[in-house]
Amino acid sequence: MNRITKVLCLTAMMALMGSAANAQFRQSIFLNGGLATGQFASKVNTNRVDIFGVTFTDATVPLYREEIGKAATPGFGLGYRASYRFDVGMGEVAPFVQADVFWNFIKSEWSDKYIQAKGKAPNYFNIPVMVGVSYLYDELWNDITPYAEFGVGADLFIIGSEKIVNPIDGKTYTYSYKPTVALSWMFGVGTYFGRHVSAGVYYYGLGKHVVSYTTKTYNSFNEIMKTAIDKGTVPTRTVGELALRIGFHF
Repeated sequence: MNRITKVLCLTAMMALMGSAANAQFRQSIFLNGGLATGQFASKVNTNRVDIFGVTFTDATVPLYREEIGKAATPGFGLGYRASYRFDVGMGEVAPFVQADVFWNFIKSEWSDKYIQAKGKAPNYFNIPVMVGVSYLYDELWNDITPYAEFGVGADLFIIGSEKIVNPIDGKTYTYSYKPTVALSWMFGVGTYFGRHVSAGVYYYGLGKHVVSYTTKTYNSFNEIMKTAIDKGTVPTRTVGELALRIGFHF
């Protein structure tokens, strides 16, 4: 190793040590408000064939897996983030890891149908876990720090069970679902107001989830229903959230 190489290595080590010394560990808690997008917000097909082979031409429940995961209302939730901030001369860079929860209900026109059927409407939960990086420009005003950030990860989509009371036999039927985990991403811009409060607008692309019945639900079907299910294609749902996030940073 020649002298120039040694000097460059020593300089790089000193720069890394200096950056580490100046790094600031931060924890953040977010309040999330989300507007469903994509198929997640799309209308339920009211002219459809259910698993019994019956064609419906008006709004009816249950939705079954063919239409479940649609008609989501605006929702809300929480988030947690751990990050390190590094001064890069022209602002700061902050790698982070975070987890969010979004909770959306099904639209009232459908929840009312479940009430009429003496059942329970499904709720929707999305839990994206991501790693990413923020860039903060801290030289605009003393207390105003704009930022932009991007993250990638995986989303866990949870669909609550739907229940109805069959008017023919009076029995309660439950349909439960197990969507697959999907690749997700998010992009957001916003600003800090001082050191401890921020507000931003984000888009969460929460991926395409394959929606299947749980084994318990599938085993509760009779042979006619099982045959109809086996012949059908397994539906997918593309889920997204346009979110407003208020952050508290410590």
